[in-house]
Amino acid sequence: MATEQNIKDLAYAIWEEEGRPEGKDVEHYFRARRILEQRQASSLSELTKSPMPQLTRQLPTPELAPPHAADVPPGQHKHRRHTQR
Repeated sequence: MATEQNIKDLAYAIWEEEGRPEGKDVEHYFRARRILEQRQASSLSELTKSPMPQLTRQLPTPELAPPHAADVPPGQHKHRRHTQR
């Protein structure tokens, strides 16, 4: 957000640029405030348009396996069949 001093400084510059007219101080103040708010909105808009940085390396992909297989060592079955004796 523009500070009060920023607004006053810009309003003064506008006043001088227009030849120091009498009775336009309020107009210059609000014009300066609007200009500064637009600049700020524009800079925020530019920040949101910037693309996300690309990854510099490929992330590993997890192996596809059934959810229950994660805690069973390879070659072993989690559920053993019941055998008749």
